[in-house]
Amino acid sequence: VMLSMGSGAPAMADVTYEGEAGTLSVGGDVELNINAYNEHEGGSSLFRTQSGERLGRDDRFNQDGRILIDINGDRQTSRHYARFKLQPLWNTSGDTGVDDAWFAVGSHAGSELKVGRFEAFDLFPLGQDVFVQYSGSTSNSLYSDGQSYVYQAREGRGRGDSGQIALSHRFGDTMYTEVATLFGDRSDLFDGDTYHGYDIEDDSKSAAIVRPVIAWTPESWTFAVGMEANLVNDSVIDERGEDIGDRTGYGARVSYGHEGFDFNLNFAHMEAHEESNSTVGVNTVWNNVGVGYIYAENDIDDVKSGASMKDITPAGVNKSSTLYSSYRFANVLGINQFDTYVGAYYSEVDHDNGATETDRYGARVRLKYLF
Repeated sequence: VMLSMGSGAPAMADVTYEGEAGTLSVGGDVELNINAYNEHEGGSSLFRTQSGERLGRDDRFNQDGRILIDINGDRQTSRHYARFKLQPLWNTSGDTGVDDAWFAVGSHAGSELKVGRFEAFDLFPLGQDVFVQYSGSTSNSLYSDGQSYVYQAREGRGRGDSGQIALSHRFGDTMYTEVATLFGDRSDLFDGDTYHGYDIEDDSKSAAIVRPVIAWTPESWTFAVGMEANLVNDSVIDERGEDIGDRTGYGARVSYGHEGFDFNLNFAHMEAHEESNSTVGVNTVWNNVGVGYIYAENDIDDVKSGASMKDITPAGVNKSSTLYSSYRFANVLGINQFDTYVGAYYSEVDHDNGATETDRYGARVRLKYLF
């Protein structure tokens, strides 16, 4: 057995054990955040109370983060391979969890089948995203009543609470196709127990989200389009029996990366029950400086009559504009792979029905150490 230092993942150094049966690498990272930001009291609506008064806001100061262990296995034959990844993590809150946990088999000709927990192709990359405060960080808890939804073509991307399978194929060095699926209870998509003010029923059945993507990568460019759709009727229903799990979204991106300069232009659109959402984003990273802008519109046709305006988003069109920035200090104190990031965002939201315009903002210092 040979022990060597390598890079089993692009962002992580690792220790690799090589034997006749294959390789096993172990690495990981520490990511700790010091945060200052605001949010509306009690998680209530961004917009207004029934009397039209502006809602108060709470200032938040906290620290969060986690330690992640990255374990990779790889076994090769002359024509095929088998791989697995496991990423257990420990949060500073005391909770434990896992990012990726998958097994893949494939051929050197380009085909691969992946099963487990992972993230599929990114149709809406945010660049050097240090602090952009939206609900949800995986396919769960993305949509919340009372908030302005920023749809980013990731409701079926992965890392949900149920299983997923993806089949992909690479055609040479420039073409990539993928069909990812996400199964199980998708009521976790809604961060709360209401949608447009209507209660979400508890007896949800398993959904089946299919997410095909095609990407073309000539040299330093990437052009990608994809969609995601739930194929199961009535997978999530509200108190009226309406199928609120019927959601179909589309995404497209143009990216460029060369010698420390990265650029992304993204678009996403979703048609959902009595609602449509559209988002455009542009961001760039150059010489450790990251800047991005996201514009989103939510058009809601109908909400529950008599529902408290403290808890829901009013019917009509609401718009949000978010500007975010970051800077990376590399190899702090001369320690290799120890970086410090400083990030901030400002988000403004308004509504066409005369609701009070509101905003959000925050800043973060992130300590990142790869091992």
